[in-house]
Amino acid sequence: MGRLLKYKVSTIGSMLILMVFLCNNLSAQDKNSLEQQRKQLLQQMDLSNKMLKEMQQEKKVSLNQLNLLEKQIGYREKLILTYQTEVKILNNEINDRQSEISKLEIEIKEIKKEYADLIVSAYNNKHKYNKWMFVFSAQDFNQAYRRLKYLQQFTDYRKKQIELINQKEVEVGKEIEELSGKKTEKERLLKLERTEQANLSVEKKNISKVVSDLKSNERKLKGEIRSKEKEAKKIKSIIDKILAEEKRKREEALKKSGEVKYSLTPEEALIAENFDKNKGKFPWPTERGIVTSSYGEHAHPVLKGIKTYNNGVDISTEEGSSVRAIFKGEVRDVWAIQGKNMAVLIKHGEYFSVYQNLKNVKVRAGDKVDSKQVIGTVYTDNNDGKKTVLHVEIWKGSKSQNPESWLARK
Repeated sequence: MGRLLKYKVSTIGSMLILMVFLCNNLSAQDKNSLEQQRKQLLQQMDLSNKMLKEMQQEKKVSLNQLNLLEKQIGYREKLILTYQTEVKILNNEINDRQSEISKLEIEIKEIKKEYADLIVSAYNNKHKYNKWMFVFSAQDFNQAYRRLKYLQQFTDYRKKQIELINQKEVEVGKEIEELSGKKTEKERLLKLERTEQANLSVEKKNISKVVSDLKSNERKLKGEIRSKEKEAKKIKSIIDKILAEEKRKREEALKKSGEVKYSLTPEEALIAENFDKNKGKFPWPTERGIVTSSYGEHAHPVLKGIKTYNNGVDISTEEGSSVRAIFKGEVRDVWAIQGKNMAVLIKHGEYFSVYQNLKNVKVRAGDKVDSKQVIGTVYTDNNDGKKTVLHVEIWKGSKSQNPESWLARK
């Protein structure tokens, strides 16, 4: 029964130690994760700030400026949330440190009291006997030896008590030092949070002004919608044309070979298989960029009651940014848009990737390209607030895909 009780106590103690270790480990992981998230947010905010400043110098409001402001506000709200979460973690750590300091101070107080009682007791009894008299007054040698060992142990115990007091006081000093550091870090984070809250308030006012200015140019906005719809139809028609031509060639090949089923060529099948396997890992088509218009249907940010559909994503980036192929494949078409910028369509087995709003295109139909190969430069529209936006689409056959599901997370 005694062994069972000891085992249960030991097991409970081990579990508690494990729980404390896991909590500390999770706290460290949470902090590392938050620091990494904060770093990424600050990088994205730095890029969006740079682009917004360039737009503001042009003194022309644009839909892209509005999209960037909305993204910036989203980043800042997430950043504030990370600061708040970090402060909560620090508060827990500060409470733990304060609790540990209180516990150590109680231990020191108890050890000092025990040591003081020991000294008082030794002082009160010193006149009663000399330690050597105590030893030599023993009845035999064994008793004298035991008394001598007792006196040595008593002396050692007093030394250990002093050492323990010193050790505990050092531990308290370290805990106080760590506590001070955490309080300083907490104050720093709270200051940063207050700064971000102030910036957020300013940005929300700016976005209201941009929306108000854009509403006065409704005709231009509707023209942009029609232009995008026209381009979307053109991309779809080009892909459909390529698929129809390939289908015709397949049917002719099947008639000649007498086979009943067509399959991709070994090279096409391998490319398509690798394309599938790399979902969520593709390199970004621009080295730096922010998705300012995501895939799917959206309510127009300015025009009430109007919805738009995006077959891909719009990536706002810096002027002069290179455009890279997201995967190896064959360039199937290159065409001009309204005589001022270009689009490139690359085939990857049964998949297609489309890159729209390019200048200085470096490829032509029939070229084989590798992953991350530069195919051109993003076009910058100086008449539209220095708008530098790359439109990217991914298709599987005649069905559009969400590019953000295929590209690596930034």
